[in-house]
Amino acid sequence: MAGFIESWGRGIEKICSACRDENVPQPEYTVNPGDIMIKFTAPEDRIIRVNEKVNDRVNKKVNERVTDPEEKVLQLLSIDPGYTVSKLAEKLSVSRKTIAAHLKKLKEKGIIERVGSARSGYWKIRK
Repeated sequence: MAGFIESWGRGIEKICSACRDENVPQPEYTVNPGDIMIKFTAPEDRIIRVNEKVNDRVNKKVNERVTDPEEKVLQLLSIDPGYTVSKLAEKLSVSRKTIAAHLKKLKEKGIIERVGSARSGYWKIRK
């Protein structure tokens, strides 16, 4: 593990130091073949509780995941927001009807919006 810590700089050392300074438990490390998982355990008095209304909004956003095909459409739109349905269909080797369905879902999820006309407008990706 020392090799990982050295290659990642002093970040882990700073985390441990901050935990000591704040008098909270030290993090637990799990070394996997490609990453390190760090688990922090917060004392009960440090946990911030969120009301159900906020949880519902966050859960709704998280649960409305983007599918792989929708992600491919978003990647293309990030390159050129002016792509038409026909151009997107050509780029992804699918039908215009399929692209239209993906765009509709992305609009319903509030991820994209159309600005301007179908012919001369563009797609705006919401952050």
